[in-house]
Amino acid sequence: MKKTLIYIIGAGRSGTTLLDIMFGNIKDGISLGEINRFYKRNGVPPKRDKTSKVFLFWNAYKNQLSITDFKALHKQSEQNEYHSAFFKSTLRNNDTEYVDALKKQYETLEFVTQERVLIESSKYPTRALNISTYLDKERFDIKYIYLKKDPVKVVRSFQKKNLEQPSKGFLMSNLYYLIVNILCQICVVILRRRKHKVGVVKYEDLVNNSEGTIKELSIALGEDCEELIKKLSKGEPLNTGYLFDGNRIRLKETLTLHSSTKKEKKTVKDNITRILNYIVYK
Repeated sequence: MKKTLIYIIGAGRSGTTLLDIMFGNIKDGISLGEINRFYKRNGVPPKRDKTSKVFLFWNAYKNQLSITDFKALHKQSEQNEYHSAFFKSTLRNNDTEYVDALKKQYETLEFVTQERVLIESSKYPTRALNISTYLDKERFDIKYIYLKKDPVKVVRSFQKKNLEQPSKGFLMSNLYYLIVNILCQICVVILRRRKHKVGVVKYEDLVNNSEGTIKELSIALGEDCEELIKKLSKGEPLNTGYLFDGNRIRLKETLTLHSSTKKEKKTVKDNITRILNYIVYK
């Protein structure tokens, strides 16, 4: 059975884990989270009990991969997936060892999953290009969602401490968000030219008009999202699936979506953020 892979791209703190969970609730879907961190974490999903279904799933996957040197593979991933490698990937000039490992990673996922639709929220646009280039099109139908979020909220989140990801200063947060989203927009153009189906969505629409937004994504991707839409319309909890890594919400068994109407007082810094990031969020 040919698998569908839905890969979510975007900047960190933009809600990619939430979107991963949501699409994991479509018919025959499974949420897998940030698979790109598999080598960095030595194949162990963080903050999971060894008896949990998530740990057992990824442990079985790890055994199938039979990796002997996680450190070397992590280094290869950084050199071929981080934002600095974006143009290297557009030229399809990736390292052979990395390409072989990437193919094996997804071929093993194909083997260990029963579901038809795999959802991944690794985020990096460079990895998005790589799976488009190197995965077997006879085995995977690859589709993409580009998720962006109000830059003010993202920049504020980047500056918070005591979260799983390290905090950034105000200027660095703005610069990082701007660069990543520019790369994402270039990535979307390339992927569409390669005839991939790509949906583009704002986090605020996803949360405040979830049913309508999912319907639009359903059309853009050509996927049956009726089961998810029914759950959202009834306010039913969503299963969080088997997320390897990502936002802390992954640690819950289920998640109920709530819209937000909270308004925060805008500051001078917020206005600077909106100006700097207008081009990527308009």
